[in-house]
Amino acid sequence: MNKKFYFGMSVDDVALDGWSKPENFLRLVEFFNKENLPATFFVVPVDEATDRPFYTLSPEYVPAMRKAQEEGHCFAQHGIRHNRFELGVPPAMILDLPHEAENRRYASEHRKDLEQEHSIANCRARLKQGRDILENALGFRIEGFRAPALQESPGMFAALAEEGYKFDSSACLQETGWDYIQGNMEVPPRAITRERYEALRRKSGCPIFPLTTDYTWYLTKEKYAKTMELALHDLRACMVADIPFITVCHIDPVQEGEGIPFLHELYERAREEAAARGLSLEFSTIADIADKAG
Repeated sequence: MNKKFYFGMSVDDVALDGWSKPENFLRLVEFFNKENLPATFFVVPVDEATDRPFYTLSPEYVPAMRKAQEEGHCFAQHGIRHNRFELGVPPAMILDLPHEAENRRYASEHRKDLEQEHSIANCRARLKQGRDILENALGFRIEGFRAPALQESPGMFAALAEEGYKFDSSACLQETGWDYIQGNMEVPPRAITRERYEALRRKSGCPIFPLTTDYTWYLTKEKYAKTMELALHDLRACMVADIPFITVCHIDPVQEGEGIPFLHELYERAREEAAARGLSLEFSTIADIADKAG
């Protein structure tokens, strides 16, 4: 029997106003269904502008998510309000983006205050608030988490473990993807190794399944070929390291450009690459990867 290789497709910012249109969510679910690929959708529980649950802005999300869950997709929690500092501090690759200048300044000037704010008790309360909203609305258990902008803190990681989450995906293996988003296409890929993967997993008592990067953020034709090179580099590195390949897209940005054709090609290339290496490719939700790959 061939060794299994797990490919996890994930989607961020679900129901985030301004970044996730309900019709684009439905199109993305339909696309994944046609690809015969179960995805993990990370949902923002609360609209920050109104401080109301996500479904009060767009009630159609709830039946659509329930249907998608019945079709084999997984739904997990994406913070509480998608505030930059609600549970931790984003990594430098995020804060170095041009539009993050004010957040970068705030993080630098308020580091001590943020450390106190991100206590285990505060993080547990915030996690529970968001999780309760999702579970009460959707009617099924929410077991996974990814922090907005990949923010992190020791308090957040401890709180995830104490609250009994099955998996977390608030970590990144390929920072070069964010260089590409800024147009810095000559930055070489970072090495993806088993050692780096295990080091990230040791951050938390809750099992962490790091993503590589988002290859599809408003992807243009000019960036397509170079970005595919990066994706294939990362895919092959994960195969060599015997670790899951988990990538991410975002509801609206993936559909405004070349994102959907890119993903279709990436799935085909993954099938070809796995077959050439004698691996059994399995497209899985992160929840299933947590069960099967530990």
